[in-house]
Amino acid sequence: MRKSQLLLAIVLVLLFVLSCQSKSRQTLYVFNWTDYIAPELVRQFERQHNCRIKYDTYNSNENMLTKLKTTNVAYDIIVPSGDHLSILIEQDMLEKLDKTLLTNYHNLDPQILQKAYEYETSSDYGVPYFWGTCGIIYNKQYVSDEDMEEVSWDILADERFEGKAVISLLEDFREVIGVALIYNGFDPNDSSEEALQLARETLLRWSPNIAQFDSDSFKNEVQDGTIWLGQAYNGDALQVIEENDDVGFAFPVEGSTLWIDFLVIPKNSQNKELAHKFINFLLEENVAFANEEYVQYPTPNQAAYQLLSDEIKENSNIYPSDNYLQKCFLIKNIGNEILKFDQIWQEIRF
Repeated sequence: MRKSQLLLAIVLVLLFVLSCQSKSRQTLYVFNWTDYIAPELVRQFERQHNCRIKYDTYNSNENMLTKLKTTNVAYDIIVPSGDHLSILIEQDMLEKLDKTLLTNYHNLDPQILQKAYEYETSSDYGVPYFWGTCGIIYNKQYVSDEDMEEVSWDILADERFEGKAVISLLEDFREVIGVALIYNGFDPNDSSEEALQLARETLLRWSPNIAQFDSDSFKNEVQDGTIWLGQAYNGDALQVIEENDDVGFAFPVEGSTLWIDFLVIPKNSQNKELAHKFINFLLEENVAFANEEYVQYPTPNQAAYQLLSDEIKENSNIYPSDNYLQKCFLIKNIGNEILKFDQIWQEIRF
């Protein structure tokens, strides 16, 4: 009887201890793009800080912003692109970062930080996470490598695709209209009547061949042949190519859009200290190195870049040449002029 009572007491104590540990274990709510962090790094941070990470994803900046304004979830980390970083700052939705807690901030590349100033001159709110551009992903069984040499964005209007519904564009009107502007010789932020009229005419010419506007499922569909080619972010394309040799990627000769994504903390975050720890963790050179190898986007972390193999550094699909980057343009916040872009988007999208 006494042994049973002792055993019961031990079990109760253990349950009490486990209950206390569970209650003290914080949850970090992260809202990020799909396939945009190495899963093992999430688990590593959870172990190191005795916390849980609740991870939600989105496929466009517009969807992210809409959910932030309508959800009851208080996210602790989000990852907007530069133009939406500016919007979030304007709308007073972000917490100022405490740089004293970001001891690995010095690992960032000064050149990327200089580019980031085009979105936020004070660098008080955002930490560069990855940067990149977009091009054309394609299935080699239907579109040859030779076809994609010196390819133009205008391949989207090629008559060989007419009536086949095998082309995909991103579910992001700044990217879609942006490359139409670049194709016509304009900056993707140009909202002049001449620029937007030419972009609109181009998109209407491309439109009959477009099967869908999508930023996620095309990665599977280009492999199974449902989609033959489509607009894709370079890192997403390279993740697919790593799994399937029948898939290729090319940058159109006219140039492309350019973006920087940022780690930020929403003002309504309930775990700001832990959020700072997560950002600082991602800035560690070995962590940033492992993350770059997984997502295959260019890292803004100079210390991590030095650890990369020459094969990765010399892969122009990850790190485009300086000559090509001169033809790429940052997508910026253009204020109310965005309504002109949205009008075109509604016409071609629906």
